[in-house]
Amino acid sequence: MGDRIRIRRELRGWSIRHAASRAGISHTSWSRIERGQQRTDRYMVVDLAAALECSVVDLTGQAYTPADRQLDAARIDAERVWRIMMDTPMVGAREMPATVEQVRREAGLVRALYGRCDYAGALRRLVDLVPAMHGLTDRRAALAEMVPVYGVAMGSLLNVGYPAHAWLAAERCAEAAGLLDDPVAAGVAAANRARVSAYSGAYGPARAWCDAAGADLAGSGADGALDVLGFLHLARAHHLAGLRDRAGAEDHLAEAARIAAHTGETESWDLAWGPQNVALWRMAFQLDTGRPEEAIRTAAGVDVSGLPAVRQVYFWLDLSRAAEAVGRSRDAVRMLLAAERVGPQHARSSTSARETARELLRRGAASPELRGLCERMSMTVQ
Repeated sequence: MGDRIRIRRELRGWSIRHAASRAGISHTSWSRIERGQQRTDRYMVVDLAAALECSVVDLTGQAYTPADRQLDAARIDAERVWRIMMDTPMVGAREMPATVEQVRREAGLVRALYGRCDYAGALRRLVDLVPAMHGLTDRRAALAEMVPVYGVAMGSLLNVGYPAHAWLAAERCAEAAGLLDDPVAAGVAAANRARVSAYSGAYGPARAWCDAAGADLAGSGADGALDVLGFLHLARAHHLAGLRDRAGAEDHLAEAARIAAHTGETESWDLAWGPQNVALWRMAFQLDTGRPEEAIRTAAGVDVSGLPAVRQVYFWLDLSRAAEAVGRSRDAVRMLLAAERVGPQHARSSTSARETARELLRRGAASPELRGLCERMSMTVQ
């Protein structure tokens, strides 16, 4: 990433001091970032991209092609899913022979594959599931399946490095929720749109969608409303952290914790909602606000054994970041490998994992295990 930052700065003819002033950081920090001697978090990357007038993806890089056949297949099917979504209109799609029960079974399988971090498997099946959903004659049943299925499509595409494709899936999810006229489904759709928006650094619009959806859900007694409302508080905490409003983020995290204590652990809308999930988000928030020691203490109270693989992977990747930040290099490597064991496709695609691995290499922690992981992520090891 440092090379991409340097090249873009030099193309504009800017000095390091000028570029750093635009990003609101010191020139010494900018210089160290360019040389790969200082790591960045997801919020700093947004500031760097804004300073250089480019997208976050321009700096983090397009999807890598690791030495992983499943990920190679996932990226082929990502393009196929994109074309299918473009070719299948929300209204007026051609009727298909599939029944509602067949679509529900297939949708359940796709959601389960995503929960196991099998993005290749989910995307492969989405190629046929998308037109089948739109071809159902029972329109309301079709829309009810589209909301979670397009959510899975969004997450799968985003996690293998296709944010633009993921945005279309999030928009389709929002369209389906709007046609259902269901505030709970609309809350899920808002969280999905916000996730893609925040991924690209647009925290303001992401927060606005979640604010509006949260207001619609406040006081609702509908099934799953409280779970989705709690999740929207977590999302807004992330957005406010990106907007440098730490106190506001803390308020939303506290409200999410209060709701989770009331609901307990649930599986509503595939959110894996509950106190454990709130702890995962708090841990990430502590990391992103420069408190790795606190993140490690929070992690000690998290039992990830009952969580879906996709949540476990985030836990191990964040714990690896925290361990690296406090100088526990061997633990950081061990946790990266734990993430890979739980969700190899996710870990090998993760920008966070690559940045942690690069920092570990810079520190001289080039063990055979880390070198092997870097090879599987197609990272060059000097």
